[in-house]
Amino acid sequence: MVKKMNGKFAASLMMATALTFATPTKAQSIFEALGQTYNTNPTLQARRAYLRSVDENAAIAKSGYRPNIALTGGYNDRNSNVDNGSPLSQAGGDSSTTTLAAKISQPIFNGFATVNSVKAADSLIRAEQNNLSTIEQNIFLEASTAYLDVLQNAAIVDLQKNNEKLLKKRLDETVQRFNVGEVTRTDVSQARARHSQAVSDRIASEGTYEASKATYVQLIGTNPEKLEEPEAIKDFLPKSYEEAHEIAVANNYSILAAKNLLKSQSYDVYTNTGALLPQVSLDGSVSKVKTEYDNNLLGDTTSDNVEWGVNMIIPLYNSGESRAKIRQSKYKKWQAQEQVIEAERQVKSVVSSAWEYMVSNQSKIKAIQEQVNANQVALDGVQKEEALGNRTILDVLDAYQELLNSNVNEVKARRDYYVSGMNLLMSMGKLTAKDLKLGVDIYNPKKFYKETRDKWLSLN
Repeated sequence: MVKKMNGKFAASLMMATALTFATPTKAQSIFEALGQTYNTNPTLQARRAYLRSVDENAAIAKSGYRPNIALTGGYNDRNSNVDNGSPLSQAGGDSSTTTLAAKISQPIFNGFATVNSVKAADSLIRAEQNNLSTIEQNIFLEASTAYLDVLQNAAIVDLQKNNEKLLKKRLDETVQRFNVGEVTRTDVSQARARHSQAVSDRIASEGTYEASKATYVQLIGTNPEKLEEPEAIKDFLPKSYEEAHEIAVANNYSILAAKNLLKSQSYDVYTNTGALLPQVSLDGSVSKVKTEYDNNLLGDTTSDNVEWGVNMIIPLYNSGESRAKIRQSKYKKWQAQEQVIEAERQVKSVVSSAWEYMVSNQSKIKAIQEQVNANQVALDGVQKEEALGNRTILDVLDAYQELLNSNVNEVKARRDYYVSGMNLLMSMGKLTAKDLKLGVDIYNPKKFYKETRDKWLSLN
């Protein structure tokens, strides 16, 4: 009889592969991967650029406080010839007029439209700042999921390779035993079928692994190398559902964005109402007009003019446009009110489901670990019983498959646990570079906003 491979050693090898997500000497942590994502992800960079464009709404709104200044100029050439028999009939003749003027108009009162439009712009910018944080969190969730997918699929590939190797040894052993008449051709066919399935499963797992690596590169920007299980994430997770819910209600960026948008829409109502109130401005101009005559009978003339005054417009009716805009802004405010309620309900639902998924996956891991241990003992026992003739080779092959399945399930459960934890952090507003304490320079949108809102002349 050919000496059988030690079943306990084989099962232990498979279990060790599953329980450790390939721990290298120097591994890239999930925090390093997220830091790389934070610095290079094009979606996040584009959203920052978009926010900078929204920041300009504050400067646009504040322009209502500032004067309008313009220089104007003109040149006119006049040809006139009147002949009525008088010696002075040619007095008109040809002439040219040059006009230069500087005009200024300073708004004094416009129905509080500027005040409210500035407040509306500020609130809209704060909403977009919160939206930027939401985008950051969404990208971090995608990147961390890609990280965990690569980690999971790499472990599954290792499991499938080990399984293929073990089943190949089992097949070779069964063929040798068949050659000496210890087993039947059916046993050989069963062993060969299981080995072929192992080859097929290994090829499929390698394909899935390569696809997950491509997604990793797309989101994070580098090739995945030497990843490790992100156990440090547990330090950021809440201890209870109540704690998670309380933090989410106060910090969730979708709720904060919806509330700021509601403020912006409320100020828009007041801004549009201002169009029904009087408009007052202080206007002034300085001009110089020079007229030159070709006829020497008249000398050239030059006039200097300085004018200023206070002008007022009281709107009475402008085809209903102002009132339509007021009604429109009221409906938008109503919409924004409902969006706040929607965001609050959605966050409560997401926190609840993410918490339950995380807790259930944690319990699932413990249960699967017990299953792995039981399948390992079962495989060892079945192999011994098969050696004594009390079990068939098919029983041994089934035991191999059961152990493999439980190992794969544990790897998947670990991945699902961390993904649900990341989802929970995102719903709490804690999946950001600042909250995760990534070693990166934190982008400060408020800094650029403050710089932009008070610019007068800059083009950058």
